[in-house]
Amino acid sequence: MVTQFSCSSSPTFIVTKDLAPIIFKTIGKEAQAEGIILNYEFDTSLYALKKNAKSETQMINEIPLSTRFYPLIQMIEAAKSSNDKFILWKSLC
Repeated sequence: MVTQFSCSSSPTFIVTKDLAPIIFKTIGKEAQAEGIILNYEFDTSLYALKKNAKSETQMINEIPLSTRFYPLIQMIEAAKSSNDKFILWKSLC
């Protein structure tokens, strides 16, 4: 599924159907059409994304996971510093 992530303190971004399941697995969420990362999950999600990006040599379409995870890492960091309550995602197809 093509998935859009959004929060009030960061630009919205879209991930492709090949990356979305990897993101959800990494942050411990089910790959559902809509979902939420709550503010108390920011630290855990951020840690998991950074750890997986550093330790994985896995590439998606010849792009390292660290590059693919970067927009969500930045969004979580922005949400934390702005005291946002959540980050939302929704499927676009």
